[in-house]
Amino acid sequence: MAHPQERRSTSRWSVILRVIAGIVGAAAAIVFLLAIWMVVSSRFGWDDRDVHGYRLLFGTPIALFAGLVMAVSFPLALPPAHRSRTRAVTLGVLAVIVVLLVIAVVTA
Repeated sequence: MAHPQERRSTSRWSVILRVIAGIVGAAAAIVFLLAIWMVVSSRFGWDDRDVHGYRLLFGTPIALFAGLVMAVSFPLALPPAHRSRTRAVTLGVLAVIVVLLVIAVVTA
């Protein structure tokens, strides 16, 4: 049987790792949303400064990478009982957004 101190130290480490995963997930979510805004504003021409489409071309891979980091790290920030559902939702939303981003690049 484990000592109470060992259980407490394990739970401390799990809380610390969950907080780190939450910070990484939140930072990736901010980059993800900014990159999506960059791609959408470039694609629909709300700003005439992107004549050559560089924001569209560079924003798409940035959004894909940041979305993948977000989808992997965000479920790790939640309690183990909620991870499978959260992982399914984040990966499903990421798949839909990836398809929309690829459509935006191909049809530009």
